[in-house]
Amino acid sequence: MADRLLIDVGTDGRVSVSAWLDGELPTSVGAAVKLGWPLSVEELEDLRWYMEDYLRAPFGVYESRGSEVAGCLPRWGEAMFAAVFGAGAARDAYVAVRSRSRGSSEVVVRSAVPGVLGLPWELMRDPAVGSPLVLDGFGLSRSVPSAAPGTTFDVAGEQLRVLMVISRPAGAADVGYQMIARPLVRTLEVVRGRVELVVLRPPTLEALERVLAEAADADEPFQVVHFDGHGVLTGARAAGSGAPWTFAGGAGEGVLAFEKADGSGADHVPAERVGGVLARARVPVVVLNACQSGAVGRQLEAAVATRLLAGGASAVVAMAYSVYAVAAAEFMTAFYERLFAGDSVARAVREGRTRMAQRPERPSPKGWLPLEDWAVPVHYLRRDVRFPELRRVPGARGALALGEALDRVRESETELDARDPWTATGEFVGRDGLFHILEVAARTARVIVLHGTGGTGKTELAKAFGRWWRDTRAVQRPEWVIWHSFEPGVASFGLEGVLATIGLAFFGTEFARLELPQRLDVVLTAMGEHRILVVWDNFESVATMPDPTAATPALDAAARNELRDFLRRVDAARSSVVLVTSRTQEDWLGEVRRVEVGGLNHEEAVQYANQLLAPYPAAAPRRAHRAFAELLRWLDGHPLSMRVILPHLADLDAVDILDGLQGTGALPRGHGTGRTGSLAESIDYSLAHLDPDTRQALHVVSLFHGVVDADVLALMSAAVDNPTASPGRDNREWAAVLERAADVGLLTALGRGMWATHPALPSHLATHWQTSDPDNYADHRATAELTLLRAHATFARWLLNQIQTGDAGMALTVLGLQRRTLGHCLGHALALGLWEEAQAIAQPLDAYLNVAGLAEEARAWVDRARDILENPGGTAPTLSTSAGNLAIPRRRPGQPTATSWRPRRRTQHLHQHPRRTEHTRRGRLEASCDRCHLSPTGHDRPGSWAVGGRRTLVPAVPHH
Repeated sequence: MADRLLIDVGTDGRVSVSAWLDGELPTSVGAAVKLGWPLSVEELEDLRWYMEDYLRAPFGVYESRGSEVAGCLPRWGEAMFAAVFGAGAARDAYVAVRSRSRGSSEVVVRSAVPGVLGLPWELMRDPAVGSPLVLDGFGLSRSVPSAAPGTTFDVAGEQLRVLMVISRPAGAADVGYQMIARPLVRTLEVVRGRVELVVLRPPTLEALERVLAEAADADEPFQVVHFDGHGVLTGARAAGSGAPWTFAGGAGEGVLAFEKADGSGADHVPAERVGGVLARARVPVVVLNACQSGAVGRQLEAAVATRLLAGGASAVVAMAYSVYAVAAAEFMTAFYERLFAGDSVARAVREGRTRMAQRPERPSPKGWLPLEDWAVPVHYLRRDVRFPELRRVPGARGALALGEALDRVRESETELDARDPWTATGEFVGRDGLFHILEVAARTARVIVLHGTGGTGKTELAKAFGRWWRDTRAVQRPEWVIWHSFEPGVASFGLEGVLATIGLAFFGTEFARLELPQRLDVVLTAMGEHRILVVWDNFESVATMPDPTAATPALDAAARNELRDFLRRVDAARSSVVLVTSRTQEDWLGEVRRVEVGGLNHEEAVQYANQLLAPYPAAAPRRAHRAFAELLRWLDGHPLSMRVILPHLADLDAVDILDGLQGTGALPRGHGTGRTGSLAESIDYSLAHLDPDTRQALHVVSLFHGVVDADVLALMSAAVDNPTASPGRDNREWAAVLERAADVGLLTALGRGMWATHPALPSHLATHWQTSDPDNYADHRATAELTLLRAHATFARWLLNQIQTGDAGMALTVLGLQRRTLGHCLGHALALGLWEEAQAIAQPLDAYLNVAGLAEEARAWVDRARDILENPGGTAPTLSTSAGNLAIPRRRPGQPTATSWRPRRRTQHLHQHPRRTEHTRRGRLEASCDRCHLSPTGHDRPGSWAVGGRRTLVPAVPHH
């Protein structure tokens, strides 16, 4: 047993210290004293913010705040140390234990108050040493008074079996809460053959009871249950100004959020009940990633962990805050590695923390940034646990040390097997939301169509999902995850080819001797009796988008009916799953489950960009410019576009690449080939399925930024000087054109006459336009840009009217979707001196930016307009002109119009401003001016315009 220091905190808030040396009994040192906890509730909230929120947007004031909080950690840790071991007998006991057993000592905090156990004790830092105790030879555990931390429980079994419960009852709302299991499965390749990780499907309490009982009956029990989901603390009220661990009305009850069997929502199960289930199955170790993010003072993991200990668990390893998936994976892999080395759970937790401290880099929009999150993992014990019978099996990485092996995994230095259809193209990133959707869909649907525009990553998602099912025992045998490609020229089409792929994988070469009717029967029987996952990739080639070269013709009606009937029979058997990827929805298949695949969300796109740019150090300084953020926004999380475009940052500035994507410059060509590796070939494959008139009409889409609108196109068609859009084509006809483009995977329907464009489509269409009419292209495009500007000005006037007197919610939604094109048109109008058009676009855009809280963007537009409108002396344009109308601030009815232009350099007020105090949208109190309604920030910042207590874009003409 290691030498221990016991810190006992009573329900009265008094703390006592005992020394428990190896081979001796615990000895109390000194009298109990009142615990003067040094961290306030506000400081605990700062700590939570730093751990959970800081790296989501480490810019500006948040970057400064993050650095400040990180700098406070040593001071907070030393204050915590002083509160317990600062002087007297407790100090002497600490020094004695430290001198006796450096490297194998442990601090155990014991209390019957869960809130006390939930405090960040891991921060404790000896100022004489200069490092946290947990990173300098001390372990730290939490326990309850009735526990016996001095005893060790030896668990039998030569293989470690882990049952992971991944619960996402809120569905899409849980996307931001990343699945720990996926990176963990990958990093556990370091110890492959030693750990068997099984995912509970479905993640319900009933399934947990059943699977644990079946494993025990088969003499293959699970030694670890890992809950990766959400928890809730019920019946508790946050602490007031007193000690941060007290609750008025009790500590509340910790519950875990399982899913309902049909995936329709959460099933909140008290931790005590879960503990009973685990106790009956004799599960000794529980791992929790169960966060109620932002619940300051609500020590969820403490409430849950103590109840699990009371229910019979010997050890609980929890995460005190939401943890980054990459950090949790490294912690868990080092944790499991040490268990196989014969260490106890307490020692394994210590090694996991050390690994996190050694590699503190976490993903952020700026790239990898350090985060001091080694204090996030916490250990609760009733008694220590070891696994002495675990066998060390040589892993796939041979004799590599754990740290080196984890580094190679993290840097994606894996050998790819080109013959394996499940091998990923690069490192698969994100898609937690779609994984959850597919998991839930597979419970009730047996045929699922993944559809989306070319290059959105449907194939890679299907591969990753297949690997996921294979590695987490969703199928009984790894070979029962089967791949069949409908890529033209790669595999035979039709039912016979499908049966051959499945039958050979399931039955071997003997299957080839059967006649076709027999093959169909045995395959359907196998898929009905067993759970098999079959992926049909590039299914659009079968019928909806056949090979335009006719090298592999589309299936005839009879062959399509055979495939459709096969899928119906698979669905009726209710066991196996067929996952179909296609650029279209494949409506001819009838009533099947359809899941749309779009781009990566922002956080996933940032992570993917980090990965793609890692081999290109020359790109790093170009990421610091704002143009990189604009480039990332334009790419819209489109995986193929990102994979082809971003590496060019090693040689080109982001603004030049962005010009190419927008069709106003040269687009760098990628190095990939084929329609799945080249942007040009991918788009050409889709365009080849459109008639010449539709392709010609789509040229005008190259002028739009991200979203194209049928109503705006109709306004352009009505213009007499429009050189591209067909004269007289109305919005319904334009909607039909855009719908045909969506059918072949070039656009994605958004509703209300709007479609999202493929990121590389504008550049491609501009090239087609120029090739088809090289002599007139430049003039026609310039005229079309002007027509687009005026059409958007008309459209913007309608949107403003909707905001003021109609459906404001709809108008603001449209503005959010079309903000990039409207911003482009506003900049174009200012550059050309088209003040009336600029004002028309600015007013509704101003409303959107105010509602969305995008103050920085509003300021940028204000400064840009002032640069153009002011004369060299810094004075306003004449008020009776269009430019002057654009510059006049708005006023409230009954108030005088401000007629004085404030020069850019002028900082003093033009009149006395009576102050008032009002609540802002974010709940803070702010002083503002009753007369001109300028916010204090507007007064303080030279050259800013602000209206009505909030920043505005470009002030409008006053109402008379």
